[in-house]
Amino acid sequence: MTLLTGQDETDLPGGRSRSGAAWGLNALGIAIVAFWFVKNGIALQHPAWVWVLGAVALAAWALREFGRTPRLLVVAGVLMIAAGTLTVVPTDSLMIVPVIVGIVLLGANLRVPVWAASVAALAAIVVVAVSASIEHASVQFVLGTSGGTLLGVLIGFSRRQFRIAAERAREAERDQQRAELLADRSRAARDIHDVLAHSLGGLVLQLDAVEALLEAGRVDDATKRAAEARALAADGLAEARRAVHALRDDAETDAEADAGRSAVPHRASRPTTDPATGLAALVDAHRSFGGEIVTQGDTALTDLDAAHRAAVVQVVREALSNARRHAPGRPVSLSVIRDGDAVDVVVANPLSGGGHGLLGMRERFAELGSGAAVEADRSDDEFVVAMHLPVDELAAEGDRP
Repeated sequence: MTLLTGQDETDLPGGRSRSGAAWGLNALGIAIVAFWFVKNGIALQHPAWVWVLGAVALAAWALREFGRTPRLLVVAGVLMIAAGTLTVVPTDSLMIVPVIVGIVLLGANLRVPVWAASVAALAAIVVVAVSASIEHASVQFVLGTSGGTLLGVLIGFSRRQFRIAAERAREAERDQQRAELLADRSRAARDIHDVLAHSLGGLVLQLDAVEALLEAGRVDDATKRAAEARALAADGLAEARRAVHALRDDAETDAEADAGRSAVPHRASRPTTDPATGLAALVDAHRSFGGEIVTQGDTALTDLDAAHRAAVVQVVREALSNARRHAPGRPVSLSVIRDGDAVDVVVANPLSGGGHGLLGMRERFAELGSGAAVEADRSDDEFVVAMHLPVDELAAEGDRP
């Protein structure tokens, strides 16, 4: 029978989750109890009310196996306990089996109060004791049936605890999935912010230059600048689409974005975020926008691994975009300094403002989980973005003669 099975009955419609073996065991249990109920009833010539109540208890047991709604399951359990209890003494304790099954059903059902099975068991014990006293049954008979009902309470409580633990595990898994989804969305939003900040900021500068060139009558130069602005806008749109579809792992969209990127000639104003390229493309892009930048150190970032290099590229791109927006035409310094087992990358420009990008910088470094840190704050008359990253020992050893 299913008294000791660990099947969770709350997964299928109506709170059922039954394996084929559980169905078979319950069907076998119903058949065995029904057989002996009929055989003993004929031999002992049970009165009509015993036949009726016994049939109700067995029918409720069968209903429990085929019930599809929580309310129907509770009704089946109550009927098994009530009808079975009244026939325990006349059937010489045979009908204690559906009583125990009903108590287990109530005790394991999370939709029923935890005390319901204990109250039902106590009521069953009282009814059996009274019936046994009327029929002059032995004390051992009452103790045996009482032990069976108490066993049902313990089994029901055990199964309830198992289901509670399983439900908590499922809830924890759902919370984890929800947290991962929110993290993915935050990452996509951060990428979109970075792309738009760079692309739109550069586009504004390019269009300003086009306007100035047209006013000066330099049509050819203005046409060249307009073409660069169009390429920058197309690249920014492709990057934004890629970030939007990242949550859905849309390979087809990525392929289209790559195709759109390859269809337009590469320009310095369109920096790639490929970690292998380091900071060179960003520096060239900033200069193509008319910005002034002084670099110091290894802008290829050869001492960092790919993940840290990519984070640095993204943060520097954001810092340069902020510099162009808030301090246009002012000089920017970019320093890459090896300090023992760490690399410090510092971007500084005259006074700049804050924004969502600063939060995105910190989030990028927090995701690395390596102790890498980034700080962005005012220092005297400059706005400084400082990064501190661990050296990739394998990469560093590869650069040694």
